[in-house]
Amino acid sequence: MITLERSAAERIRVLVLDIDGVLTRPELVLGKDGEELKVFSVRDGVAIKFAQHAGIDVAFLSARASSIVEHRATMLGVTEVYQGEHAKLSRVRKIAEEHGVGLDALAYVGDDIVDIEPLKAVGIGVAVADACPDVLAVVQHVTEALGGRGAVRETVEAILKTRGDWETIVKSYITNAG
Repeated sequence: MITLERSAAERIRVLVLDIDGVLTRPELVLGKDGEELKVFSVRDGVAIKFAQHAGIDVAFLSARASSIVEHRATMLGVTEVYQGEHAKLSRVRKIAEEHGVGLDALAYVGDDIVDIEPLKAVGIGVAVADACPDVLAVVQHVTEALGGRGAVRETVEAILKTRGDWETIVKSYITNAG
């Protein structure tokens, strides 16, 4: 489990998530006609809802573009979706500015080279367990879970548990979900 400083966890207002290799496995699945398929973790989806319920905004940020990502975002109520973004640090700065917060109020989960600069710039930078070695070398926090297999859930749990909000958020979410 990720161990966070309470003050850092309490500052988080926005969770920025890479897609391929974080919300999905680091694989591309193509059908015979070239259609792209992605596998998302249901547990990561529930964690996104927990984060939102706790007042943490969620943004998707990907260097690739896919209509599947838009569909998943809609399913989860994620309205900030940035695709085809190779200059990720620039977008992360804009996200912070649009939310009226500093970079220290953002958590970022990534796995590959294009994620290094944002990971180093935000309040909490998290790499998934199977991130590339260059990413693992620059972050303080690494999930036990692999990308697409609960890494986002682990990150959200760590933030909310460190803040002391986990049990209240889960109970409230379950009570109000129906």
